Amino acid sequence: MTIKLIALSDLHQGNPISLPSGTKIISQEDLIQNIIDRNPKPDGILIAGDNQDYMWIEGTNSKSISEVKKLLKKDPVFNALNKASFPVVFVWGNTDILDFEKEGALQKYDNTPYTDELRTWFSDEFTNLHNCHINTKYIDNLPIIGYDDANKTIDPSGKCWEEPQLLEGLLKPIKDFDTSQRKKAIILTHTAPRGILDFSSLGDKHIGSFFLREIIDDYQPLLSVFGHIHYCGGYSEFIGRTLCLNVSSFGLAVSHDILFGQSAFEIEIDEEEDKVLSTKMIVSNYHYGKKQRAFVEYRQCQACGRYSPFARRQFKICRICLASRRMENKHTHT
Repeated sequence: MTIKLIALSDLHQGNPISLPSGTKIISQEDLIQNIIDRNPKPDGILIAGDNQDYMWIEGTNSKSISEVKKLLKKDPVFNALNKASFPVVFVWGNTDILDFEKEGALQKYDNTPYTDELRTWFSDEFTNLHNCHINTKYIDNLPIIGYDDANKTIDPSGKCWEEPQLLEGLLKPIKDFDTSQRKKAIILTHTAPRGILDFSSLGDKHIGSFFLREIIDDYQPLLSVFGHIHYCGGYSEFIGRTLCLNVSSFGLAVSHDILFGQSAFEIEIDEEEDKVLSTKMIVSNYHYGKKQRAFVEYRQCQACGRYSPFARRQFKICRICLASRRMENKHTHT
């Protein structure tokens, strides 16, 4: 039996987009509707965090929670996903937190009572969206386990967990799986595993989770799906038999072109053979004047040979090679 999933991340709903004059992009709601209307339909959607920025931008105090709820309740993306005929499994990211609780989250992991309350309200309101934080959800017979937020690796912002908490939170469900379930398992996180598609926005350091990498090394699930690291959005890489997919929107977080286009992976899985048959990136187009262009194009890197997403035609080497060279030069001169 073949199962088809769509995986994406970092929708950042509610974040105002500033575009160059003459440029038009497909809206997030149009992209989501296109995914929902695909023929044949997917069996489910995976969303790897930073789903919205209403909490981040509007949640300035406890009195603003009611306003955040109103904005979430009328958001076209969440309403479309809630009405989909197949399940949506997700985790929260580091922007999915009330602004006034950010500092408390950095000082103590569980010091975010209003955000926690708002997240619970969200799950009650949008019943087709299933949070898999330290909890197993299923799409057909595929077990999906996840962890919210982003790890503390470099000057983080938002609600971020310490590394040991992830290890504790994910190990229990994984250990409860039998061998067959582990082979089918999907780990859904906002953060990346350490050393895998986890270069910072400047491409000069690794910022992924040590313990997430350890879990993948030890238990070899079928898939690791994550976002957060926009520098490596659209790339995939193997850790042993585990296919790691960075499904964040492709771009540089520091220059905000993460909001210039959204992409998603279409994943086909042979459930009986416990293997990924194919992955394909669904790329949204944009219009510049009268010309329609793909937000990224896939072509071969002239350095490593891998087929990679390129945002500009003049680029010849992929971001992985570029970041590796930067890190090598950095260590050479220190």
